[in-house]
Amino acid sequence: MKNKDTFENKLQKLQEIVEKLDSAEEPIEDLIKSYEEGMKIAGDCRTFLETAENKIIDITKKYSEKNN
Repeated sequence: MKNKDTFENKLQKLQEIVEKLDSAEEPIEDLIKSYEEGMKIAGDCRTFLETAENKIIDITKKYSEKNN
């Protein structure tokens, strides 16, 4: 079973929300809910990227130290 909660899927959902907000064809209440959902997803993506960056830094340090 494929994980629907991947970083790429979150980015896709965020893009869909941005398009919905840009169109402004829905009631303001729905747009506010979409905005809130988008902010949560953006935060999740930011956390994922920070974690990935830290892993890359750790790996780089690990192998740089071994080569010195």
